Amino acid sequence: MKVFVFLTLLACGAFAQQGPQCKAPNGGGLQPVLEEFVALIPTDKVLELVLTAMTSDPETQAVMEFLSSSEFYQVVDLVQSQPAFKSLLEFACSDLYLDAAYYFNILAGIFGFPEVHNQTRAAARTAGFRGLLLDILELIPVDELKALLDQKLKSDYYLQVAFQKINSDEFGSIIEALQGDAAYNNMKNRLRGLGVDVDLIIDTISKIFKP
Repeated sequence: MKVFVFLTLLACGAFAQQGPQCKAPNGGGLQPVLEEFVALIPTDKVLELVLTAMTSDPETQAVMEFLSSSEFYQVVDLVQSQPAFKSLLEFACSDLYLDAAYYFNILAGIFGFPEVHNQTRAAARTAGFRGLLLDILELIPVDELKALLDQKLKSDYYLQVAFQKINSDEFGSIIEALQGDAAYNNMKNRLRGLGVDVDLIIDTISKIFKP
């Protein structure tokens, strides 16, 4: 479950001035795997779905309006200020060789969130934001992504180390602190209230990253 929570957070990420940092000494690890994942996703079709929903679906419009509001900005700012969030970014960079801040800052560029820094035409099948999410997830080649990850795990030492550390007690403590944080849970509950199926996102990620 720890890996699912962590990678769900990363899903919030992708436009920064520079590419991701925090890379493993051998150039391997989680970072290049994520970059290969992105290359396998038909981003043009995903964008078409999003733009169509944003202009035609009231629920999706409500979600996007909330995500770009000053209210949500304050929620995100509060989450970023929590020690658990800062510990997560630091652990990702120094121990997992993964620039989580870079991925988070993609949404910062889209919605105007405060940036964070490392310390060291298709219609939705159903109305609503969940329908949009289901259509996007259908475009993601889950089996192909999982096969790629399994292949990398056999040969990439730093990727193996990253997964060991994700399952360590130290990382577990960081995730538990984040899960118990009131600001973080308020953000998730507000998104759920707007129709964002947070659990569906986690379940989809689990199919790829489950050992």
